[in-house]
Amino acid sequence: MKKIGFVISICSFFVLLDQFTKYLIISNIPLYGKISLLPFLDIVHIRNTGVAFGFLSNLPENFRVYFFVLVFLLAVVLVSIFIYNTPFAEKVMLVSLSLILSGAIGNSIDRLRLGYVTDFIDFHWFGDPKLHWPPFNTADSCITIGVILLILHSLFLNKDKEGI
Repeated sequence: MKKIGFVISICSFFVLLDQFTKYLIISNIPLYGKISLLPFLDIVHIRNTGVAFGFLSNLPENFRVYFFVLVFLLAVVLVSIFIYNTPFAEKVMLVSLSLILSGAIGNSIDRLRLGYVTDFIDFHWFGDPKLHWPPFNTADSCITIGVILLILHSLFLNKDKEGI
C-alpha cells in the first residue's frame, strides 16, 4: 500500500500542477499570444490537436479521439504493470514511471475535455526560426523527465544490482 500511495501522491501533484499551469496560460494569455521571458524562452498560448509537436494534428477529429483514448488506455495499463512489478525500494524507477503516468493523464484530460492540449513553453535559439523547439507543456515535461530518469536508471543505477 505504501507504493501505491507514493505513486498516487506524485501523480496527483504533477497532474494538478499541469492543469494549473495550463489554466494560468488560458486565463492570462490570448490564443497565439506570447510573453518573452528570456532571449531564448517565450511563454505562448497554442492549441495542439495532435500528439507530440503537433504530429497527427491533420487526422479527422473522430479518428483522433479514438486514437488518443486507445493510446491513453494502453499507456496507463503498461505503466501500471511496470509500477506493480517495481519494488518499493526502487524509488527512482517509481518516480520515473509516476512522471510518465502523470504526463499521460494531464494531456489526456485536456484532449478528452477540450479536444486539444494547451502548449506554452517555447524554446528557441535567440529567435532563429531554424533552431526552434516546438512548444510543449508541463505534462510533456513530466513524460520527458520520466523517460530520462528511466534511461539513467537502466544504464547506471540498475547495474549495481545486477553485478555488472
